[in-house]
Amino acid sequence: MPTSDKALPENSKENLDRKLDHAIEETFPTSDPVSVSITKGGAIDYDRQDASSDAPENSVPDWKSSGEALLRQAEDSVRHTADNASEFTREAYRKVTGYARAARECYPEAERYYRQGSQVVRQQASENPWLTLLVGIGIGYVLTRMLDHIRSERDERVPDYARTERGYAPHRRTG
Repeated sequence: MPTSDKALPENSKENLDRKLDHAIEETFPTSDPVSVSITKGGAIDYDRQDASSDAPENSVPDWKSSGEALLRQAEDSVRHTADNASEFTREAYRKVTGYARAARECYPEAERYYRQGSQVVRQQASENPWLTLLVGIGIGYVLTRMLDHIRSERDERVPDYARTERGYAPHRRTG
């Protein structure tokens, strides 16, 4: 066991010079102060290069490993999004349940009316399936007409000279 800190290999002059060189590179804008820390034990070996710099410059990159890394990153993103969506759904369900409970407390008769009305509608629908079908078609027709009317009102605001089959034409001055 070394008796002094200077005897430790990570505190040798060569290693300290490498640390200083690395710190200067990491604090490139010269306005930043240079930061070097001397530690006892497990020193960082700045001469060791990461795996990407071990490969020769003219070598072909490993597309399989980069594809796998992209796949892992995509899986992580999907998992994170699913977790967020699940959390959002739980929170929304909790809030809606609270609102329904509050409405039930404020209007105790509303739940009874809703249940009775639903029961009557279900009974009438099961007794008269053709009538139910016609009512459904009628409601769909009315909604379609309402949407068409809203759309036609919006189109009336466009002057005739600006109407084209592809949409609005830019106004061009002639003369």
